[in-house]
Amino acid sequence: MSELAAKTVCVTGGSGYIASWIVKFLLQRGYTVRASVRDPDDPIKTAHLVALDGADERLHLFKANLLEEGSFDSAIEGCQGVFHTASPFFHSVSDPQAELIEPALKGTLNVLNSVAKASSVKRVVLTSSMAAVSYNTKPQTPQTIVDESWFSDPDMCRDQEIWYSLSKTLAEEAAWNFVKEKGIDLVTINPAMVIGPLLQPTLNTSAQAILNLISGGETFPNSAFGWVNVKDVANAHIEAYEIPTANGRYCLVERALHYSEMVKILHQLYPSIQLPQKAADEKLFVLAYQVSTEKAKSLGIDFIPLEDSLKETVESLKEKNFIRRSKKMSGEAAKTVCVTGGSGYIASWIVKFLLQRGYTVKASVRNPADPIKTAHLLSLDGAAERLHLFKANLLEEGSFDSAIEGCQGVFHTASPFFHNVSDPQQESLDACQSTIKGYIGNTRMALAELIDPALKGTLNVLKSVAKSSSVKRVVLTSSMAAVAYNGQPRNPDTVIDETWFSNPEICKELKLWYVLSKTLAEEAAWNFVREKGIDMITINPAMVIGPLLQPTLNTSAEAILNLISGAQTFPNSTFGWVNVKDVANAHILAYEVPSANGRYCLVESVIHYSGIVKILHDLYPSLQLPDKCADDKPFTPVYQVSVEKAKNLGIQFIPLVESLKETVESLKEKNFINF
Repeated sequence: MSELAAKTVCVTGGSGYIASWIVKFLLQRGYTVRASVRDPDDPIKTAHLVALDGADERLHLFKANLLEEGSFDSAIEGCQGVFHTASPFFHSVSDPQAELIEPALKGTLNVLNSVAKASSVKRVVLTSSMAAVSYNTKPQTPQTIVDESWFSDPDMCRDQEIWYSLSKTLAEEAAWNFVKEKGIDLVTINPAMVIGPLLQPTLNTSAQAILNLISGGETFPNSAFGWVNVKDVANAHIEAYEIPTANGRYCLVERALHYSEMVKILHQLYPSIQLPQKAADEKLFVLAYQVSTEKAKSLGIDFIPLEDSLKETVESLKEKNFIRRSKKMSGEAAKTVCVTGGSGYIASWIVKFLLQRGYTVKASVRNPADPIKTAHLLSLDGAAERLHLFKANLLEEGSFDSAIEGCQGVFHTASPFFHNVSDPQQESLDACQSTIKGYIGNTRMALAELIDPALKGTLNVLKSVAKSSSVKRVVLTSSMAAVAYNGQPRNPDTVIDETWFSNPEICKELKLWYVLSKTLAEEAAWNFVREKGIDMITINPAMVIGPLLQPTLNTSAEAILNLISGAQTFPNSTFGWVNVKDVANAHILAYEVPSANGRYCLVESVIHYSGIVKILHDLYPSLQLPDKCADDKPFTPVYQVSVEKAKNLGIQFIPLVESLKETVESLKEKNFINF
């Protein structure tokens, strides 16, 4: 990492559309980022930020108010650079002075006052706008070339009541006057209408302009604007900070054109979408103009074509569920389901896929206010509209009542999954006798940490289900741990299927406490639902690997991390393996397919750890991997697991090689390992 990349910078208004991308790219470049927001405790404003790669280690949120002098002092102190993006952006206002002009003008000066107090700041990059450039009395025709020497005329903006342009013009003018007086190095970025993918869960003004066109509107505005991709704008800010020779203003416009041309491009991209065919008035079309890109290109900006930007915008609006779903989906979308333990590895993917299918999801977590547990959920597409978090405790009867009430389905995933181990290299799911024996010698600890939460928690959830007349089906996350430990021999000819049940007495004798917890929990669940007449299905996955949504390391991913982190040996163990996305999809199919019933074993491959090491070596030849087993005993034999029932559910298993690659790449992205 370069010396520059190790520096600390501040981004004001960090939760905004442009600012979120600046934060994302800064984190990718290795910066430590201090982002100011109005309310750091508001997950709608912060979840998408704290879920960014690198945020755990290098993103710090600060509370700040544009109108409060000194509010930015703590965020800016010690920073080498400041990106001031915070400014209101909307056109329809009842009090332009209070809603637009004062926050933009005073906010900019308050930030610069804080900069003036901090001797560490070397450069400020201010997010201005083409609104501060092009609104003056000069004629604008197709031959006109607007460049950085243009300034909007405040008097003209007042006369024509172009309040947003006035706010940006006054703010930039005040900024230049202030920095000249104080000797501060300032660069301004002046983008036109900014479109492209949204990181934040809320709809911003410029994306709204595109949404209005594709949402069945009958007319388009008789207006011509410049357009630019948000990723180009974010990169331009960072280049303007990093390049020593950067100076003055930078207009960012990929293309200027009339709304009628935007409609044509959208029609070419999406022929089936109903688009407006006439302008909002019968006047002559406002003429487009040109904007010089010469200075912007000196920053190294190679503009993303407008066609790509429009497509990215529409696809992002679809992913964020701002575009209405078809009538075919409306019935499904109206359904509400509960996912217990919603912040977990498997559960997070279930929540993600449910939201993608249009469900409203009530997710229970132990502490909804803990961003480590909830940020990755709240940043999911559709979460802002259809994800609701509930506080619940596995050991507290009635704790799940409010989360489950009114739901048609319940996915019960909440259950502890860990081993209290002295040798973390051997930590793994469903550990066989040779590796798990002696992991937890304290029976009381096993009862308190594994068995009680699994057994009592399952029954507490089912009791809440029994109280709710709305629930049609429960899908329980069980495990191959509840299937395969029954004393029957396992060899290459053995075929394990859903008729197998682990033997609690064997589990107790061998101190296989995790296996015992899953076995007792599933057994108790079947007894309870038979008595109460509840429709239940269990999903019994083996070792679950694949990409992580949550920021914390889970046990099964750690099993892979241990292998690629310089371990000298690999465990003498054989497991089944399956991708977390297949497991999540199986849960949802088990809920949606009317004929689904009983148990479903989910295993793509059964393989010894030595085989896992070989695959990892093929994928990553430069990695140092263990080349010998942890003991000198014969390798534990492989066995087979029937996939017939799972495939009847519609599961097409992701190959183990892909699952391992996804796991390693995810561990790299989450900064659990670097190579």
